[in-house]
Amino acid sequence: MPKPKLDIPIDLTKSRPWKGIVWHHSVTADDPGLNWDAIVRFHTSYRIDGQIVTADEFERRMRLNQGKSFLKPWKDVGYHGGTEWANGQVIFHWGRLLGMIGAHAGVKGASNQFNEQYLGLCAVGNFDLAPPKPKHWDFNLRLTRAFMEAFQIPASHVIGHREVFDRLGVPRQKSCPGNRWDMELFRAELV
Repeated sequence: MPKPKLDIPIDLTKSRPWKGIVWHHSVTADDPGLNWDAIVRFHTSYRIDGQIVTADEFERRMRLNQGKSFLKPWKDVGYHGGTEWANGQVIFHWGRLLGMIGAHAGVKGASNQFNEQYLGLCAVGNFDLAPPKPKHWDFNLRLTRAFMEAFQIPASHVIGHREVFDRLGVPRQKSCPGNRWDMELFRAELV
């Protein structure tokens, strides 16, 4: 008997030929309201050391070298989609268009292949502290199955962001999608 998947519209005519999926977590608490908008705002803003700043503040501090990490706004949120608890239910939000390369899993000095070939999905929450709630876990499984079916992606090509580093042979820089998100179990439950 086939495992359940979400019924979401996936337009293959305007999409890249995705080979896999990389799961992320926001590393933020998921409160009862909508948090996806804050993630989009963060990715599309000027940022210094992980903090949103104005364009003027960005330019001023960059000139004075007051900061370690200076990021200009991206074209869109880095992920192709995200899930979160909002108003007592799990919701899916579309992110980047499926025809756009992601901005979620590049490794400076190593490779950008996981942005170019793998969809980026983000679950709102900090799964270093606790695993996803069962309903959120199940929703993410059903969502992943929908993308797997649409793009003929095998479960072995569904990975956590932390596994990008392993596959590139570089030290892990993140625990994403969280130390309490068991990717082996997630892959096993996909099939």
